[in-house]
Amino acid sequence: MQSPFRLYGAELSPYSIKVRSYLRFKKLPFEWLPRTNARQEEFQRYAKLPLIPVLVDAADNAFQDSTPIIEQLEARYPDPTIIPEDETLAFVAALLEDYADEWLNKAMFHYRWTYPADQESAAQRIADAIFEGSEKPAGIEDAIRTRMIGRLHYVGSSPQTAPVIEESFSRLIALLDRMLAARAYLFGGRPCLADFGLAGQLTELLSDPTPGALIKAHAPNVVRWIDRMENPDVEGAFVPLSAVAGDLEELLRVEVAGAYLPWMVANAEAVARDVQTMSVEIGGGAFGQRPQRYAAKAWDEICRKRAEISESSLSNLLSAAGCEGPLVAGDDSEAFASDADETT
Repeated sequence: MQSPFRLYGAELSPYSIKVRSYLRFKKLPFEWLPRTNARQEEFQRYAKLPLIPVLVDAADNAFQDSTPIIEQLEARYPDPTIIPEDETLAFVAALLEDYADEWLNKAMFHYRWTYPADQESAAQRIADAIFEGSEKPAGIEDAIRTRMIGRLHYVGSSPQTAPVIEESFSRLIALLDRMLAARAYLFGGRPCLADFGLAGQLTELLSDPTPGALIKAHAPNVVRWIDRMENPDVEGAFVPLSAVAGDLEELLRVEVAGAYLPWMVANAEAVARDVQTMSVEIGGGAFGQRPQRYAAKAWDEICRKRAEISESSLSNLLSAAGCEGPLVAGDDSEAFASDADETT
């Protein structure tokens, strides 16, 4: 009997891991279908874009883009919920999930395709997955490695931006490790949207030699949480805002206001001006790359969500962390054309 859902993805895709973790948490029966050469024709019947993950339901409707997939499923299957009742926590969860998708993904891709040991490991695993059950062509791993190294510029990774990316990653895992010292998940006894977004990227980072060694050495609570997010479950309720406000303010101030927001604002402005390059100062270093249209669209959506909430507690938290100004100003921006966010 066919499962109600089929998820086409890959073990080395953070967005596939994100959606798979969510389906497991919801106890929704699904078939995990790794994207292989043998399954390519089947995959192409459903994928509007050649990107994973693709979720197909029992009626053969196909959905792409990890965040909308989760949001649509959450509306159809609200229990157990991943949305805190507290509107402030619910918005911060969405903000941190977007931070993971649009900013932390840079670290994932940077480490994987910058360092030789990571390049070799990833190229071998990708080739093994693509040609599962068949003989790999000669030189395929070198070809994958060359192709993916050539794509580093898409996420802004370069020798000049490497310190910005790596320092941001180190700050994040230290902050998360403190948050997860006393809680199973970021906001208490069950995962929220931010858990799924961050865990998708950090699962991949842990699997790669260079960032994996850093996480194991400096963030043991993060390691345990990543393992928990393989099969997350309800272990309790969401905690009240007061229980996490201090940790959240620091995380928002240091990483969201310190790295993600400056890049998102500069990127959105560059997309609006239709220029080919953008640059912004982050943590005392210059970060430049070609603008990303999907990130600009995601920014517009985050600002829209912020504008819908009038809770003073959210305004107070975001203001204290230095996030409120960009988010409020961003709500006046125009919507941007859709692009893809799935970077493996």
